[in-house]
Amino acid sequence: MTLFFSSPIGLGHITRDIAIVKEIAKSFNYHDFSFITGSKAFDFICNENDSSEESKVNAHNLYFPPEFSIDEGRLNNSFLWLLKYVSYFRKSKRKAKKWISTSGIKRDTYPLIITDEDFASLSVGKDLNIPRILITDILRTHFTRNGILSGIEKYLNNSMCNLIKSSDCVIIPECGDNRDNLFYVGPIVREIKASRDELRKRLSFNKFTILVTTGGTSAGDYLTKKTLESFTRIRKRHDCDLVVSFTSNISLNDKRDKSYRNIGFVNNIHEYVYAADLVISLAGKSTIDESLVYGTPGIFIPIKNHFEQEDRARELGFSYEDINKLDTIMEGKLSGFRLENEKRMPNGVAEAAKLIAGYLNK
Repeated sequence: MTLFFSSPIGLGHITRDIAIVKEIAKSFNYHDFSFITGSKAFDFICNENDSSEESKVNAHNLYFPPEFSIDEGRLNNSFLWLLKYVSYFRKSKRKAKKWISTSGIKRDTYPLIITDEDFASLSVGKDLNIPRILITDILRTHFTRNGILSGIEKYLNNSMCNLIKSSDCVIIPECGDNRDNLFYVGPIVREIKASRDELRKRLSFNKFTILVTTGGTSAGDYLTKKTLESFTRIRKRHDCDLVVSFTSNISLNDKRDKSYRNIGFVNNIHEYVYAADLVISLAGKSTIDESLVYGTPGIFIPIKNHFEQEDRARELGFSYEDINKLDTIMEGKLSGFRLENEKRMPNGVAEAAKLIAGYLNK
């Protein structure tokens, strides 16, 4: 049994981890994984098990992370969230240590811990001298800019860097040059077996279709509302459909509005991304990576003051202020252009699986 700790902060971690586990099962015939995660990520993998019994994995609901305070697409009180994260890390480390000890983990029986940005389990693994593989796209944070809390963040960054350096293998789902224990494999997304035409037929995508997806939390509610407002205006000039995936607690001005189709929260959102002509989302890594690998044009609006999302969006030419220019940006994307095969990013899931499999066979 290999323990796979997956950060429950967002759904990007668990979706790429599922992609890796499925690739290892397919290419290396290894199935013995046990996921330790929590919150929405735990619900996601349970739903994934229901829809794909042949690749069912064990999952455990261990972590309960703090939520971001987001108002109108802006991250508020980042310093407060940082303090909450410190408390969450300490609690998670105690939980991870107890979990590993009560699971009967031994160096000769469980030769490996895999962790996707769950630094608590990574720290415990280091203390117990268990080989560790880390999956991360963050090598340093910068939520705060000055004051005493920037000193706290600097201390946390130094601790994180030490954990990264001490890991046996660090898989980074970005493009770059390998060095030391860092291996850059490119974006990691779930494989899709069906063709795009088959998916469009199955999903009833009959026109130019815009997909709005902002994950399993309320963080993207503001973007969803602003997109709906823009769509009501541009649909008067363009023949297109809007499909939205949002949580049930969002409040719309007119619930009788049938100008769009709500699919709710679905586990196969990656298939919708592939089938769509345009995807609108927050600047979360998982949706951006799916867009780049599947060749679907996208509009990615970051959460204001969220350094990860702002950095990713900037690389693609977007900023938070673009939320007030959605009409213009959406109309500019209505040409129907999709990225050609040679311009798509290759999926790094096979390379990630190969790296991990090398340690499973040791």
